Amino acid sequence: MTPQPLRDVRLALAGCGVVGGGLVRLLHDARDDIASRFGVRFSLEKVLVRHPERDRHVPVEGRLFTNDLGAFLRTEADIVVEAIGGEEPAFTIASAALANGRKFVTANKELIAAAGDKLSSLAHERETSIDFGAAVGASAPVISTLRDLLGASPPRSVRGILNGTSNYVISELERGVSLEQALAAARERGLAEADCSRDLDGRDAAAKLAIAAWIAFGIRPQSLRVRRTGVLPLLPELVRTSTALGGRLRLIAECVQLDGDRVVAAVEPVVLSAGSAFARTVGEENRIEIDQGWSAPLCVSGPGAGAQPTASALLSDLLRDSPPPNSRGAISKAFFPANDRREHRWLLITRDRAEIDVLLQDAGIGIERCWHDATCSGVVTARTPWDRVEHVTTTLEGTGLAVGVARVELPDSEVTVQ
Repeated sequence: MTPQPLRDVRLALAGCGVVGGGLVRLLHDARDDIASRFGVRFSLEKVLVRHPERDRHVPVEGRLFTNDLGAFLRTEADIVVEAIGGEEPAFTIASAALANGRKFVTANKELIAAAGDKLSSLAHERETSIDFGAAVGASAPVISTLRDLLGASPPRSVRGILNGTSNYVISELERGVSLEQALAAARERGLAEADCSRDLDGRDAAAKLAIAAWIAFGIRPQSLRVRRTGVLPLLPELVRTSTALGGRLRLIAECVQLDGDRVVAAVEPVVLSAGSAFARTVGEENRIEIDQGWSAPLCVSGPGAGAQPTASALLSDLLRDSPPPNSRGAISKAFFPANDRREHRWLLITRDRAEIDVLLQDAGIGIERCWHDATCSGVVTARTPWDRVEHVTTTLEGTGLAVGVARVELPDSEVTVQ
């Protein structure tokens, strides 16, 4: 049998840091496998970087590097890959690529969360495609799974651990490592940037959640109302107290369908049963559960941070032939973002012996557990909406106290202070 000729695909790559460099190495190391399995031969035509003279230790000829955005945009390429991050110049690159009829692939959750619907519309107008599976979950195929489910009814909820960096840090703290050591280890392993505030304050997970809600419910990413609570400043205390309560702390992102056409969303620390699947998700792993109303949720999981998992997800998008459904046009029912009025139990802690119980009583919030030890004071509240708890935490912070807060999802029988 005569072998089929290889299809040559020209790439223009914006960014050659951890993710972009990982993609370059993957394309080089797996080029024979890609050719034999998919009949594709990728070639890099231009690489946009800030400092072209820097040695990046990647198999790319020096002449292909440029810091000239205009020259990069004029590069003849079939696919433009963006691995810079942030909204600009990423949006300019994406708009130019799509306007010229080129496929655009990105791992940039900030870009898609801010302008995904605009870029998707432009891709449709120019009869090309935009792929961003690598932007959510890295190796965990969250976006492709949600796309494949569009023929079924919209999910009841999408819920999970969407940030590998914060999950790694929390897991290290559970092992008895200090916060400083955990952050240093995450950076050394390529799981965290020098400034990882977006990972720890929930912004990264919120952007990914907005993208997931767009695919699942058709709500424009920038329109989703996400209640966001980070794990700082009292992360070690939150982890230790969650364990003392008989649970485990995880940063959980979720969007939930309520009242038929309303969707609420939150990113916040949650105290979960120690035996739950989320509690057993450790290190940089991501885990996402999609509830379709079946006997059990549909689950996807995999490393959610690092060069190799993200590069592999980018390669999957590069190899995708059919344009994906990215907008509400594929969803028959309209959904709308709503404020979250659900009632939960909450864990509140401070390092000082503050009169939390008095503030809660003034706010009309009951207390299930209250304790003090040598390092912190804490309470578990009765069920109440977040806005009442927010009033208490804001008041405490206004007096200069650091406050840690987490939603408690332990059954009543499991809430014990050891």
